[in-house]
Amino acid sequence: MPGRDNILFFTDSIINSYTQVFFSKNKVFGLILIVTTFFDPGLGLSGLIAVIVSNMIALWLGFDKSFIQEGSYGFNSLLVGLGLGLYYQPNFPFFVILVIAALVTVFLTIIISGFLSKYGLPYLSIPFLLGIWSILLASRSFEALGLSQKGVYVLNELYASGDVWLVTIYEWLNRANIPEPLMIYFKSLGAILFQFNILSGILMAAGLLLFSRISFTLSLLSFVAAYYFYQFIGADIDALSYSYIGFNFILSGIAIGSFFLVPSKESYLWSIILVPPLVVLTASLSNLFVIFQLGIYSLPFNLVVITFLYVLKLRTNPRKLEETLIQLYSPEKNLYERVSNKQRYFNYKTEAIGLPVFGEWFISQGKDGQYTHKDGWRHAWDFVKVDKESKQFKGDGDFREDYFCYDKPIVASADGIVESVIDSIEDNDIGDSNLYQNWGNTVVIKHGHQLYSQLSHLKMASIKVKKGDEVLRGDVIGHCGNSGRSPYPHLHFQIQKTPHVGSKTMEYPISTYLRRNNGDLKFKYFDFPPEGATLKSIESTKLLASAFRLIPGKILKFQVKDGSKTRQVTWEVKSDILNNSYIQCLESQSKAYFVNDGQLHYFTFFEGNNNSLLYYFFIAAYKVVLGYYQNLVIEDQYPLYLLASPAKRFIHDLTAPFFQYMRGHFTLEYQSIDDELTPERIKIGSSAQLKTFGHIATLAEFKITIAESRICEFEINLPNKKIVALCTE
Repeated sequence: MPGRDNILFFTDSIINSYTQVFFSKNKVFGLILIVTTFFDPGLGLSGLIAVIVSNMIALWLGFDKSFIQEGSYGFNSLLVGLGLGLYYQPNFPFFVILVIAALVTVFLTIIISGFLSKYGLPYLSIPFLLGIWSILLASRSFEALGLSQKGVYVLNELYASGDVWLVTIYEWLNRANIPEPLMIYFKSLGAILFQFNILSGILMAAGLLLFSRISFTLSLLSFVAAYYFYQFIGADIDALSYSYIGFNFILSGIAIGSFFLVPSKESYLWSIILVPPLVVLTASLSNLFVIFQLGIYSLPFNLVVITFLYVLKLRTNPRKLEETLIQLYSPEKNLYERVSNKQRYFNYKTEAIGLPVFGEWFISQGKDGQYTHKDGWRHAWDFVKVDKESKQFKGDGDFREDYFCYDKPIVASADGIVESVIDSIEDNDIGDSNLYQNWGNTVVIKHGHQLYSQLSHLKMASIKVKKGDEVLRGDVIGHCGNSGRSPYPHLHFQIQKTPHVGSKTMEYPISTYLRRNNGDLKFKYFDFPPEGATLKSIESTKLLASAFRLIPGKILKFQVKDGSKTRQVTWEVKSDILNNSYIQCLESQSKAYFVNDGQLHYFTFFEGNNNSLLYYFFIAAYKVVLGYYQNLVIEDQYPLYLLASPAKRFIHDLTAPFFQYMRGHFTLEYQSIDDELTPERIKIGSSAQLKTFGHIATLAEFKITIAESRICEFEINLPNKKIVALCTE
């Protein structure tokens, strides 16, 4: 790696090893945690050495650098290092044992994570527990290790660490009459990193609040619930203050309420429901482990969280208590991403089934139709073409050829393999029906596992495919006819689980199409068109499609004028190991992930600098239909964290798991085209808005000019400035 990247890698791997203890990757929070551990320099140094040694071992052994960088191999060793630094005096034998402990903990991390990952479960701090227990038991025979009295004389340690000012603050806090539950909460929070003073707990609480309002709330809520449950059952409250067990409730609240589950009313409720079992387990394990003169540390937290997550994986209905599928290491981001995706992909399916026709068609019979779409065949559509007066035919409609849809091409609605073909049934005269060969000429196409489309009542001898042929979306399959149980020409279209002609239907949405409503076109994405709807297939405009054809290896260079300043920006299109496409800004290292299916370009995820040109392009081109339709408006919802800073949404974060009054709104409109047949210049405009209690604030407006098969100009209008980017390559 280049020198700069190398430094960034090792810095991140160290800081993230601290923040991972709290399920975070927040750098500021990490620095606060590091400083806190160095209130006792010897203890802080022990933890830091353990982290560095562990990350170096993992790197040396060739493990995934991304996992090393995010602290996955370091945080358990950090806890072991801090624990040993607390128990023993720093000398040469101690540091030798510390390195050995780090090595053992890394191996335990690899083994345990490999085992639990098979079940989709986290390893949490189990490697720390096994590592520190092993060293503590073994060290009873190591006479060269001298026991430490750290944590006993707190004032002396603070004085040694920071002169008189730390002692002054500590004494002031003790005189501040802080309520007992809050006092014990701070001490328990500090104990997570083996700190035994209220000052450490307050600093860590401040860092936790800065990192996540949701995590802070849950940590406090779970601990207070435990405190009062201790009182309710008559248990020793002092056990929470003078041992390590208090942080079990803090960590379990964060883990269950906001990290492994998307924050919600239900996740908050379960973070409290699990407190009593956690109290009972903590008490029983404490009595058991005292026999071996060992602390239970975070064992109760590990057992309760892993057990609960495993139980959830056995559910048949996971709609409540949703697991976090893509971990963004921020409860707020996880929540807002889920809220946005729920709207963006409301009916989303992995396989996109589009319209089986070109141009504009009318749904003459839909789901639960009046005539034939009943019972097991209720999820189907009949397509016809109509004129401006909503008539299906010209003249009196006495002949098949009078119908506007007759002999029109029918296409594959998605890529697939032809499963069945019937092409020898004669077309009916108008008004007649063939009840013996109900489906008429039919093609069944397999699109995936238990996913087939059926196109029926086709014109005899018009089918252009045979069984076993591979077809692509948009390939002509045959022509609309009037065969089978069809008194007038139309196309019967259905989705089914099995390959047989006439199989029962399944409810499945149609993706990426336009619906005409009072003359205006509305974009629909994975939706169920109703009976009486007029639908239009999206025909991509070559100029638009070429501009957004971002294939891996493509380079885009811009000259950016930001006020009086000018700079050069370079983007490169890449793909990751899972074939996810993204644009990377080479200057800021920001990444914008996207999908392009030939009809629609849309961004899915952004990471990096929110002041970069790539961020603004992500916001501006959040969703773009690749066909030009004058005045067509595309709307979507951003994840809130993309538009509102933590400061702006501070209060909203606290209420977000229960109700949300802010949301980010995207709007795009097709503004002008110089020539509809052979366009050379297209302009589209978009805006990003923040809606709060119905009040709309426009945060940014964008103009994108497309020419020469590229995005030639990108204009950003912010409330206080204007940025213009011109494509130079």
